[in-house]
Amino acid sequence: MSLALHELLLCCRGLENNKATERKREVETFKRLIRSSDTVEELDRTSGTRAAQGSRQLTWDAVFRFLQKYLQKETELLKGAKANVSATTLTIRQRKMREISSLVKYFIRSANKSK
Repeated sequence: MSLALHELLLCCRGLENNKATERKREVETFKRLIRSSDTVEELDRTSGTRAAQGSRQLTWDAVFRFLQKYLQKETELLKGAKANVSATTLTIRQRKMREISSLVKYFIRSANKSK
């Protein structure tokens, strides 16, 4: 596995962290890595091979599954939060939801551009 994919794998695993600050840090790293042409080329290469489907290579689909788990975790946390809160807290929650959805959109656009 290339260095770029290894770094992305570590980042994806960090998205599953139980600490919100760690996940937030990993989101920034994730965006940086997905912007990198080296990472995109390596994901294209591993995703394009038939052998990658059955192996333990990191592919676009595998990265999307990590992102999906992150999305589920964040959504559950937002849904489980108290309902009766101030307007400021509601605004912060809405901003968090927008950030999460924009991350998913960014990833999908990056994946579609490369193929």
